[in-house]
Amino acid sequence: MAVFKKIIITPTRRPQGTIMPLQKPLSVASVDAPFPLQRKYYTRVIPAILVFMALLSGLLWYAFVQVTNHIYLEQAQSRADLIVDSLKDASPDAWAAFITGKATTADLEELGTVFNEEVERQKFISLKVYDLSGTIIYDIDPINIGRIETAASLRTVIVTYQPAMVRKDAANGVLSYEIYVPHLDADGNLRAIFELYEEVGYLDTLLLETALPAIAVPIALQIVLMLVLGVLVKRAQRDIDQRTEAIGQLNQRLETFVSASAMTAAKSAGNLDNIPSRKITCTLFHSDVRDFTSFAEDNQPERVVFFLNDLMTIQVKIVTHFGGDVDKMIGDALLVRFEGPDAERRAIDASKAILDAVRRASLARGLGIGIYTGQVISGAIGPKSRRDFTVIGDSVNMSARLCSQALAGEIVADVATVGAATAKGFAPTEQVQVKGRGEPLSIQRWSVSALAKKA
Repeated sequence: MAVFKKIIITPTRRPQGTIMPLQKPLSVASVDAPFPLQRKYYTRVIPAILVFMALLSGLLWYAFVQVTNHIYLEQAQSRADLIVDSLKDASPDAWAAFITGKATTADLEELGTVFNEEVERQKFISLKVYDLSGTIIYDIDPINIGRIETAASLRTVIVTYQPAMVRKDAANGVLSYEIYVPHLDADGNLRAIFELYEEVGYLDTLLLETALPAIAVPIALQIVLMLVLGVLVKRAQRDIDQRTEAIGQLNQRLETFVSASAMTAAKSAGNLDNIPSRKITCTLFHSDVRDFTSFAEDNQPERVVFFLNDLMTIQVKIVTHFGGDVDKMIGDALLVRFEGPDAERRAIDASKAILDAVRRASLARGLGIGIYTGQVISGAIGPKSRRDFTVIGDSVNMSARLCSQALAGEIVADVATVGAATAKGFAPTEQVQVKGRGEPLSIQRWSVSALAKKA
């Protein structure tokens, strides 16, 4: 056997009888990679969760800002109403003149005392009052009285009668909220607009104290869920890897029982129950052990099986190297098909290499090989519960008939195949009668003894 591993005929053009070492071992079908669940979890699911968390946080923050601002504006409205009540109680006449635009300097001084007390009591930074034209009719800094304010927020309050708030720097440089609050009379008519200045600290603190816990809790739960899912995905990936490896090993074992064409057809069929048949032209290689019956009768079963395993190993390795596909093994016989470019040449080169390797291995029995090129039907034969993917047709029968014409160490091929392969070393054409054909078939023979003589 060791001698064979170094001797085959390569598929390239060479002088007649040249023997070259085997270069390409029997390939094993690649196993499908396991589904990358863990990688997809980290590259797709986690980013999606993070985006969702960011969106959720943003939406929650926006909602809390809106709710907090609404509550804060309602409180500002109430505080402005308290100021009005204090003014009415302290100086009703002065307030009545003030709200109608008829206040005197004395009225403003009287009201200013109350305004200053309310600013101090409610801790405002500043306080202003506007009439409906946007003119300042009161300011704790009297120099501003009479100026016209054009702020968009003030105009919005005048139009909508709804309070508004903006964030800006106060006159003293402190970051504050500028709150515009409408004052309506008993009939719901707008009479004045109060502008209250208050430091941002109170509202921001209120917002943080309410929003952060509400946002942090669901985010923390999602992080915990993400970590738990990560552990589960890791375990699932390990299980998937193990199962895929087991399935791959099983596939590799199954592939040793069927032809490469059968595996390719089964995988190409996808989820379809029926594997489509097709008519193809190929070169068929049929080998058979000469006088195998007597060998099997004269030897123990173990030795017979050992002999067949050695012989089939030699043949399968060489035909695979030359691009052949083992269709089936039938006892001591082997059927191989060669498809594609140079199928005839590759089939003949493989046959020569096999006979030379068998001769050098000094096996108990020799081989006869028949080669024939023609059309066959390739497809799945049998019921869905048990099918065989093979080739059928007259060409298959012809390769078997030519094999039966071959002696031990001999190749018998039809002249068309030999001519297409431009093979050398074949004997002259002869006519043989084969079963199933009315007319004789033109064939040529090649014997491994020609190599033995040269050696």
